[in-house]
Amino acid sequence: MVVVGQDGVFVSDKRYQVFVSSTYSDLQSERRLLTQILPVLGCLPCGLELNPSGVSAWAAIKKLIDESDYYVLLVGSRYGSLSPSGVSYTHMEYVYAATKQKPILVLMHEAPETRSIELQEKTPEGRLKLRDFRLLLQRGLTVGWTDERSLEMALRQHIPQLIQSRPMPGWVRANQVSNPQLERENQALKQRLAELEQERDLWLGKGEGLATSMAQGQDLFEVAYRCKAYAAGNCEEVSVRSQLSWNALFLSFAPYMSQPQHEDFIAAKLAERVQEVALKDVQASRPKTHAVTDITLAPLCFNTIKLQFRTLGLIRRVPRPEDARVWWQLTTAGEKHMTALMAVRKTAPRPA
Repeated sequence: MVVVGQDGVFVSDKRYQVFVSSTYSDLQSERRLLTQILPVLGCLPCGLELNPSGVSAWAAIKKLIDESDYYVLLVGSRYGSLSPSGVSYTHMEYVYAATKQKPILVLMHEAPETRSIELQEKTPEGRLKLRDFRLLLQRGLTVGWTDERSLEMALRQHIPQLIQSRPMPGWVRANQVSNPQLERENQALKQRLAELEQERDLWLGKGEGLATSMAQGQDLFEVAYRCKAYAAGNCEEVSVRSQLSWNALFLSFAPYMSQPQHEDFIAAKLAERVQEVALKDVQASRPKTHAVTDITLAPLCFNTIKLQFRTLGLIRRVPRPEDARVWWQLTTAGEKHMTALMAVRKTAPRPA
């Protein structure tokens, strides 16, 4: 249903894409009027401001028409720039929209010959083609106009009528789309995922989880990264590899992960840990280096670290639909592993 308020403003969450087709030089102010009025009527105007002049431009126009809900043709006193076939691009757009069965509104000047001479077709051939084109258009529904005021009135009256008589899908904001069935299915999947996460955490919490075949604990992992190395007043970006144990990598971020943290935070904490050994490893190949900064883990390396700890059952992804970033949190097994690594154990008393 189309709802238009008392002030003539379209009232709906849905918007319709409208392809506006016209000649250019004789209809600049009228075309500008269309682009101002259509949004008030719930429409998103689109179209090329200038006539296309190549295969790629014509392909782009056809794509725009395909994606549009409605097609509005504004006809003044010119036939328009000609394609290589001798047919104007405006004429071609109209024919293409008709073959695609788009709902069409034709707004045609009632007396083009009365317009100023500079807005007229300059050749007899052009005037003849314009006459034939107008005759073709008059076989369908056309709305006349003579000035900008009558053009605006025609738009305000006939666009809502066209939308009501020929309903089209239109566009809505993604966050306004509601499908009860999909929402129920999504909620059920979220609940099942939470149940599986809890089952896994309980299973791992019983000590059955950390696979002995996987690298972990004090096993060493080669961390690949890039950093800036400073030597003799110069700065150079270098690629480096350093070896750290899985426990050292885990403890770099685990104490902060009782609550969910996003991936950028984890990467920053890993970089801080690598920073502690980076200078020594850079100096192995560049002895004059006296400082390193801007540690950035290689993407493959960072993903490997995440996957390893996830497979070991120490971290899990936390869904945050409202945030595009990826969030992680320690599992129950992760909390136990962190506590075991960080706990201060009592030393045995020395014999007297």
